[in-house]
Amino acid sequence: MDVQESNGEVLQINKSHKRIASFDFFRGLSIWFMTLMHTFEHLYDYTWVKENPEKILELPIPLLIIGLVLGFFLSWNSFFLLISAIVNSLTMTRRAREEAEPKRILAKQTMSGVGILLAGVFADNLGYWGYFGQALLTGNWRDTYPLWARFFAMHTLQIIGWSMIITGIVQYFLLRKNGFEKFIRNIIICSVIIVAILVSSTFIQNWVDRLPWEIPINPPVGLSDNTKWPSIYFQAQNASLLAWFMTIMAGDMIPLFPYLATAFLGIMIGMVLARPKPVKRLPLIGGLSSLGLMGLGGILAAFGFYNLSNARATIGNYLLITGGQLAFTFLFLWLIEYRGNGKKFAQSKIVKHFRLWGMASLTIYCLQIFEILPRFLLTRILRPFRSDLNLLNSSVFGYGQEHYALLVGLFSIMFFELLIFLWSKLNFKFGFEWFVIRFSSIGSRYVSSRLNVDLIMNKVYWVNYKEILLESELQTKSLPLDAL
Repeated sequence: MDVQESNGEVLQINKSHKRIASFDFFRGLSIWFMTLMHTFEHLYDYTWVKENPEKILELPIPLLIIGLVLGFFLSWNSFFLLISAIVNSLTMTRRAREEAEPKRILAKQTMSGVGILLAGVFADNLGYWGYFGQALLTGNWRDTYPLWARFFAMHTLQIIGWSMIITGIVQYFLLRKNGFEKFIRNIIICSVIIVAILVSSTFIQNWVDRLPWEIPINPPVGLSDNTKWPSIYFQAQNASLLAWFMTIMAGDMIPLFPYLATAFLGIMIGMVLARPKPVKRLPLIGGLSSLGLMGLGGILAAFGFYNLSNARATIGNYLLITGGQLAFTFLFLWLIEYRGNGKKFAQSKIVKHFRLWGMASLTIYCLQIFEILPRFLLTRILRPFRSDLNLLNSSVFGYGQEHYALLVGLFSIMFFELLIFLWSKLNFKFGFEWFVIRFSSIGSRYVSSRLNVDLIMNKVYWVNYKEILLESELQTKSLPLDAL
């Protein structure tokens, strides 16, 4: 145990609970931003963009710039995957170094992956776009299509769950028999896997797209006649074990190809960060590599490997987005952990607020259906002034009404803020994280304390790579010449 002062209060710091402030902040900021923008997306009508893209240029310059920046970040639906993979790899490597049994580590990782997949079933099949969400929005409780159609989708939780299982198995073989000491070998193996995934992705996507799928003729009301794979509607209309498997491989929206490469990028970064002596130039190397990926993505996009929709990314999109995510990650690592600002950053009021959101990010993601409540209440509040306005409908606001959709999003986020505040008093008991933690402990017999709000908010040890590097250099200088 260590001791530090915060606002005049003496706190006991548990060095066995090490956390990286940047990653905790990323997780919370991402889920907060996602919650806000999902409400915006549900209420905003993008039809005009598809029908007349040139109209975008007619927007006021400040709004155009904001829109482009937000559009870029809104495409980061795989950022959770990257952060999750880094943290899982870092944890697995550290535990292997501490002589934990690799099979037990693998069991925990596998069970966690399965738990997240089960949470994904709830979020998709029963949540906002699933049975209960659509029944509440439309009033039609007899329509069972939303209940089963979302089985044929690859969203954030599905890609994280499958990636945890696959990368966990690979990392098990890399770490067993003190394999964590073979750093160069592990990096080379992960690099080869990443290149293989990226090179084969376009071929696999094209192959899956050209399989003899049945083309639906009369789509249900509210669904366009999508006659090209991938689309969630089209995949569901071809419901079969084959369609389910091919959805995982190359379907809509975040399939294994190419997004499994993101998981292995996270594995590499996690193994680097888990080294006893950190890589001094990691932020510089990572930053330059990120810019290289974005440059390559830009070149491929110029040759036609690019799409504007929010569906499965082409290889050009993927490299641009992933390069941006990596650049953002390495920038924060350089500014915070590599400059020794972890503790100060983590304890600032704004960052602490987002870290609290991050503790329940899985639960918040699964409870997007909760957004219906503030939209219903706001409709009632505004009824005397706008009797024709029903915020339970989709695409309520169009071109020039972006601020209205954003205001509803801010109204909705206040309800989530209240939910997080009250639930945190109970350490998020019975939330999705709580269930996944206990489900994963079946294999490892270890129950994580990461939902202990007081511990995570105030009493963990914030990793400081500047300090670790300085200690390593001092130890090296103090060694006798014959030991060097």
